[in-house]
Amino acid sequence: MATEKSKRLKQLEIENARLMAALEDAEYECERLEIINSNLERQLNEANRELEKNIEILQGFKSDIEGLVSSIEKVNKQ
Repeated sequence: MATEKSKRLKQLEIENARLMAALEDAEYECERLEIINSNLERQLNEANRELEKNIEILQGFKSDIEGLVSSIEKVNKQ
């Protein structure tokens, strides 16, 4: 009976060690993914800022083009 308990205890200790190692691996992977996520968020924010700048530039071009078209139409009417 004592040997059976001893065997079972040893099995539980081995299983506990295995689970603790798996937990450490999972925590490491979680930290790694958090770093990757942080980097991706930074890149996304930078891309969004660039996109906003490009939209402003394009809107300026659109306004310029509309002004040119209006000027051409006025010249053509004369």
